[in-house]
Amino acid sequence: MVKNTDMKKITLYISALCFTWSLVTGCVSDEDISLPTGPSSIETEAGYGEVVFTWVFPEDPAAEFVQVNYQNAGGEELHQKFSRHAETAIIAGLEERSYTFDVMVGDKEGNLSAAQSVTVTPNKPPHLFVAETVKLEPDFGSIQVLWENATEREVAVNVTYMDVNGQSKVAVFNSSDPEGIGEISDAALEEQHYEIHVSNPVGAQSAVQTVLLAPFAESAFDKSEWEVVEISAEEEEGQKYNLYDDDVSTIWHSPWSWSQPDYPHYFVIDLKEQKIISRVGLVNRQNDTRGMTKVGFSGSVDNENWMDFGEFDFEQINEEQKFRLSANPSIRYLKVTPLEGTNFFTFLAEVNIYGQ
Repeated sequence: MVKNTDMKKITLYISALCFTWSLVTGCVSDEDISLPTGPSSIETEAGYGEVVFTWVFPEDPAAEFVQVNYQNAGGEELHQKFSRHAETAIIAGLEERSYTFDVMVGDKEGNLSAAQSVTVTPNKPPHLFVAETVKLEPDFGSIQVLWENATEREVAVNVTYMDVNGQSKVAVFNSSDPEGIGEISDAALEEQHYEIHVSNPVGAQSAVQTVLLAPFAESAFDKSEWEVVEISAEEEEGQKYNLYDDDVSTIWHSPWSWSQPDYPHYFVIDLKEQKIISRVGLVNRQNDTRGMTKVGFSGSVDNENWMDFGEFDFEQINEEQKFRLSANPSIRYLKVTPLEGTNFFTFLAEVNIYGQ
């Protein structure tokens, strides 16, 4: 049984310990913690949806990192930490509005210096910038998706549509190119609403835009009125009218018996009316691989002023080869120019032209 005198001694002893501990802990107050100072020379640059910081990190060996505090649009407190070795610091995912950033230095124990505040307004985020430039344009059998991206940051252009099988699909075009282009080649041919939005790599996205359009219907032109009005030369048994007689067993042949002119060869077809051209189809002489390997196309509305449509590789195969003419030119005269081959001569079985 503990006597009263012993209880008094224990109580006094505990009281003394508590008093001593309070003295020890009381010596370490917030005012007595030695916090690092800095950083100094803080500079900021407004980027697209981001702010770039530079500063001079303090020489204090206790300083370990820089912490930047700020608030999002909902008032939530956010912060990011940057190593003492970081030459620049970037805070991304920002909106186009004014932000106040509190910049502090931290030590190993997590103590922070007094805040230095800077106010910056970032530029519009890349995905919102791009969203303002997206255009959809109908093409033959497809829809062209065009956009501009001056930020050259990675974004995704998303287009929701109905395909030729009646299924809902989303075409996604990821790009950082200053001028972007994509193609939807399986869209239903009927007029429909296309929904467009642009997103960034972390999932933020623009508002949805809707456009109503349909691809152009592409068809092969009737050749019954065509005429070759110019030609470099031809063989007696390889006449120019064989180019559009819908018979792949007949051919046009450049001279080889009475003369041996080398490349380039050419011929000009008059369609008899101005047409929008999407593709030119060429059929090689069947079962003969000695013809041209490169061909060029140009067009005119008056047979005097010509537009160049480029050069294309040509394979020595039996199947028709179709060549896409960019910008869908509207022309009356088409010039076909065989440019290269394994021999001095060339030949063709058939020319087809597609468009509207």
